Amino acid sequence: MKTNKKKYDVIIAGAGIVGNTLSKIFSANNLSVLLLEQGKHPRFSLGEAMLPQSAIWPFMIGEYYGIDEIKHLSNADAIIDNITPHCGIKHSIGFIHHETNERPSGDRIHQLIPPSMPFYSESHLLREDIDDYLLTVAKDAGTDYYEETSITGVEIQEDIVAVTTNKNTFYGKYYIDSSGKNSLLAKEKKYRNSVSTLTSNSRTIFTHIEGLEPIDMLINEEDHPKQNNQLHHGTLHHVFDGGWIWVIPFDNHHRSSSKLTSVGLMLDPKKFPVNDKMSAEEEFHCIIEQFPMISEHLKNGQNVRPWTRSTGNLQYSSNQSVGHRHMTTNNTYGFVGPLYSNGLINSFETVFYVSKIILNAFKNDDFSLEQFQPIEKLHKKQLQDSDLMISNAYKAMKSFKTWNAWTQLWLGQVLFHDLYLQRLCFKYFESGDKTIFENLIIDGRPGDDAPFMEKKKLMLHKVGKTLNDFEANNIDEEEASSIILKELQAQDWLPKHVFDWGNPLSRNVDFTNLELVKTLIGWGMNDAPENIKANLFDFKVPF
Repeated sequence: MKTNKKKYDVIIAGAGIVGNTLSKIFSANNLSVLLLEQGKHPRFSLGEAMLPQSAIWPFMIGEYYGIDEIKHLSNADAIIDNITPHCGIKHSIGFIHHETNERPSGDRIHQLIPPSMPFYSESHLLREDIDDYLLTVAKDAGTDYYEETSITGVEIQEDIVAVTTNKNTFYGKYYIDSSGKNSLLAKEKKYRNSVSTLTSNSRTIFTHIEGLEPIDMLINEEDHPKQNNQLHHGTLHHVFDGGWIWVIPFDNHHRSSSKLTSVGLMLDPKKFPVNDKMSAEEEFHCIIEQFPMISEHLKNGQNVRPWTRSTGNLQYSSNQSVGHRHMTTNNTYGFVGPLYSNGLINSFETVFYVSKIILNAFKNDDFSLEQFQPIEKLHKKQLQDSDLMISNAYKAMKSFKTWNAWTQLWLGQVLFHDLYLQRLCFKYFESGDKTIFENLIIDGRPGDDAPFMEKKKLMLHKVGKTLNDFEANNIDEEEASSIILKELQAQDWLPKHVFDWGNPLSRNVDFTNLELVKTLIGWGMNDAPENIKANLFDFKVPF
């Protein structure tokens, strides 16, 4: 076994989107960085669909550090121009709720189209290209990189960390573990919870396919949402009692040269236990054959990589993220599931927190645990938030009426969290002061200090209790959906003339409609509750 005598400032395990982005930032800020990867790039990875927040974050990070290579991720055209022609666009998020052996009508469809902004746009990320690109720019900035390198030991000393691998022993001043579920550090430090602390419980079957027909071609004209973007131009979710399917096309615009679509089936194992007598592909098709439109949509797709199936549940959690001279990132700390694409948001939040706090630690030569507590609190809150939203979503999937009400709730809260970040960007455009982004680092998670949060928490508590009662058959779908819709109607921070929250017929909204956006901003600046007006709509529109 060789010993590398070079002492790095930072050693990072795991060359995924977090590890690579951190490596680029640290190297660009004159820290010596070693990046270790067990596998080999380019490699397959999930976490492919963006939301407004996951597009805004790389814009803010890129602006803050002056790194265009990170900022490219915030714009679909910039990705095509600078990174890869194999990514798709995401102009909407769509949901279709299905019943067994029935073809859904138009009133079972939701399509939510976010506003079009000049400084960001959402994409479908072919992660093997994106991660490989970020690795390349990290290496170009000076990061030392070793792949096919397994970590066999991590020794944390007073002011140095020794990382032993199958190739070498490396030394550094700080260790960041972004290696994921199978982290050796989490195991050795007993950070991983042996019994899950999460409510969510799911398993998955997924692959990439070619030959997918756009879903819009299978929907009758009278049933189609008929908004400014097709469902195929965004991320589609087929939803049913006990599970859902993601459909993420990479070939959905004229600038893409890809033929691929990411398809994955997520299942509640209590309702859909693993069938060991079938292959993963056979089980996938056996399940989707119960739903006529899903089967028609996906039956002709040809997989281009082996089907992957998890037999145990996907979820994992930890009791600690930060220790002396080391930390785990969000993907190592825990995971709930891919619904609502929280993973990329969590990853970029982590990149900003970790990069800022680590750079300050080296600048001030202060590695006390107190300096790193915001990261501990961030990861704990990320996991709690994801678990709450995803576990409640699975309960709501049992019936379209509850799913319809829950989807309205999800839209309302995510719209205002998007606005929380947009507001900060508008203030940056007005002032030109990049330090304004430092306001995002708080004790908790960005947005926890937003003026709507207390009312949102109370609403989620009541709705969560309602869905628990519905799942336990203490109330029926009529009562459960009625309670949720009435709760939405009672929220004074949700503008009813922009979207009729609480009306069961409200299913589609298109914020590319400029008049609708003007109405929202006008409400916020003139008619919203005072705390919303003063602390969320206190910006000048820069365009």
